[in-house]
Amino acid sequence: MLCEHNRRKSDCKYCGLSFCQHNRKRIRCYECGFQPKRCPHNRQKQYCYDCKGSQICKHNRRKAICKECGGGSQICPHNHIKSRCKECYNAEICNHNRRRSRCKECKGVEICPHNKQKCKCKECKINKYINSFLL
Repeated sequence: MLCEHNRRKSDCKYCGLSFCQHNRKRIRCYECGFQPKRCPHNRQKQYCYDCKGSQICKHNRRKAICKECGGGSQICPHNHIKSRCKECYNAEICNHNRRRSRCKECKGVEICPHNKQKCKCKECKINKYINSFLL
């Protein structure tokens, strides 16, 4: 069932009860107490290189992207990481040979109105911080 914001009620930040005051799903909010399985190195246990987690191969890489192990699930037929393979003409790569989401010329979703990457734009961070208090 969709809410007035055209989302499922459980996935809506405005209608859903499953979101906390930090605008995250309650069950995944670190500030509200969510604690995934962590190792002594404060990493997710399965991905810890030092602990040899279950998702780390004998070459000390993530299994999904290890080319030497016979190509993990994230390796394409051209022996590249799928999301970055230009030969596959993946939807992630634009005509400018960049990630589509980060391409300024394509107006990617990670580019802010100030023509910078959203995560690196000081103006956007300040605006987001101010808006979080206004909600």
